[in-house]
Amino acid sequence: MHKVAKFVVIINDNVVWMEEKALHFYSDLFADSKEIGEKYARENLSSQQLFKIQNDFSVEMLMAYDGENPLSFMKLNSSRLSNQNLDANKPIGINHIVYFNPEDISVLFKRAEEVALQRKHDLIWAKAFEIDTTLIENLKSLGYEEFNYENDVNLDTNEKQLYFKKSV
Repeated sequence: MHKVAKFVVIINDNVVWMEEKALHFYSDLFADSKEIGEKYARENLSSQQLFKIQNDFSVEMLMAYDGENPLSFMKLNSSRLSNQNLDANKPIGINHIVYFNPEDISVLFKRAEEVALQRKHDLIWAKAFEIDTTLIENLKSLGYEEFNYENDVNLDTNEKQLYFKKSV
């Protein structure tokens, strides 16, 4: 089977799986300080936070699958508040990218680009922790360019985050 990315319905089974995977991913990412990773996952991708997405039509979860098996996921955010001051007419932001195989990153971002084109967005931007070199290398290989963004209202940790963008 080949991998595909599709939107996820926020139901208990999906939420439990995503919460568990996020905790594992961020604990591994911040291996020098698992507490930071666990705190980040709890604050941003806990079941309570994920269930809040149900009521926010500007935030969606995109998940990569191999057949029926979920693999990786990320959050797409089209809200004006999180996408302001980017010098674009209709940007869409991507964050909380949880993956366990670099190939999944490509699957997720290619689907996000298709969605952006369908919805007439003109810019996709993504946040990546500086220590997440796998994600950063994949973003660059997909044509994303690093940029400075000082207006982020959601600084989640003291860990440095980099910003990447791509016109669509």
